[in-house]
Amino acid sequence: MAYIGNQVTSVPFVTDVFSGDGLTSSFGPMIRIPATAASILVHIAGIYQRPTIDYTVTSDTLILTSIPASGTNNIVVHHIGIGFMATQVPGDGTVTPSKFSSSTNTSITGKSVAMSIVFGG
Repeated sequence: MAYIGNQVTSVPFVTDVFSGDGLTSSFGPMIRIPATAASILVHIAGIYQRPTIDYTVTSDTLILTSIPASGTNNIVVHHIGIGFMATQVPGDGTVTPSKFSSSTNTSITGKSVAMSIVFGG
């Protein structure tokens, strides 16, 4: 099926790992920006942390309510939601008739696109 926008892909869960230093309560940047605190699972030294009670998120930064102890890779963040990803918008003049499937009739003039989609064979 043809569509305009980001290509749909299947990816494994993304994990961030941070090391506590006994002084810091903010960790980042995370690989993805979580939609909400509930979109990630956080464990410190194997102990589950509760969203909005034990931690919050601001953009791509994890903010813990309590400062975790020093440890190597003792803070693990599992992203269980897709989060926010940048939307890819084609640049002006980059969409040409060859970008459409053969079942799509296109007429491209300037910055306006007129198209009719034909379904079936």
